[in-house]
Amino acid sequence: METIREISSFSHDGINQMWYPFSAKLKPYSTIIGAAYYYEIGELIGLIRSMFATNNHHPEILSKPNVRMTKRYLTGSSPPKTACSITFKTDQNEYKLQRCFYEQYSVEAKLHKIGTDIVYHGQNAIQVLTKFHKPLIVSDEHLFRSNSSIFKPINDYSRKTLVALANNWLRMVGIGDSSFDIDYEGRWSLRGDFSHFYVGRHHRAKMPSVHNLFSKLAQAVMKKRTYSMCVPICCPFDIETLNNFEAIAVIDLIKHVCKEEGIQFIVAMNSNNKINSMIDAVEAPNLSIYET
Repeated sequence: METIREISSFSHDGINQMWYPFSAKLKPYSTIIGAAYYYEIGELIGLIRSMFATNNHHPEILSKPNVRMTKRYLTGSSPPKTACSITFKTDQNEYKLQRCFYEQYSVEAKLHKIGTDIVYHGQNAIQVLTKFHKPLIVSDEHLFRSNSSIFKPINDYSRKTLVALANNWLRMVGIGDSSFDIDYEGRWSLRGDFSHFYVGRHHRAKMPSVHNLFSKLAQAVMKKRTYSMCVPICCPFDIETLNNFEAIAVIDLIKHVCKEEGIQFIVAMNSNNKINSMIDAVEAPNLSIYET
């Protein structure tokens, strides 16, 4: 099996509420993607996850037995399909993956090995995709059930190192009133006062976003140190409870760690123009430019 080492670029022509076209070239280590709203980030993360999924390819939904359902979605101003493209590298090759989605279903797929005439279509492309070690697309974690989805501690040393890394980063960015712990099964927990991270009822069931981000980064670092490799990681970051200084400090730290450890960590965050300009973010178009 080939292991995906780097995502080079991606694009889409509009998804749901993030209906506008968007493309980005990604850096080898850390890339920050900034959008105005967190719901856009959720849609983007979900689309990237769907691109690498192999259990969602169902072109038959557009066949004749489903014409009635199809016509229902062909009305209205929003396009019924979303076309997406991702280029990625392994140790041996570079590929371009193209898929077309109808709602949550993939209805078209194409995988091209760049620099060759080898091209796979449809189910053949999906079959080849199953043979890759794919990037990890992570999301917000439940506060009381935050598992180690990237790296599970293999001994007491690795468990303590995970905790030490994440807690040290919290202190470095000025969040010293809470700390991590992790049990031998790889379940993360928080101690201390983090009530100021709750800005709404929907946040109370989740680990604060900055804590979720650092727990994932610590796992990526430990995986690279332990196994000398780590697939690209894509993680959301909700900065709603942080001020601009704190948000910039978090991003600067992530950039430094990723470069030092040699890992690709893609952070998709809700932000503003001031923050984006200071952290060299890839900016999604502001919806205000489409207003008439």
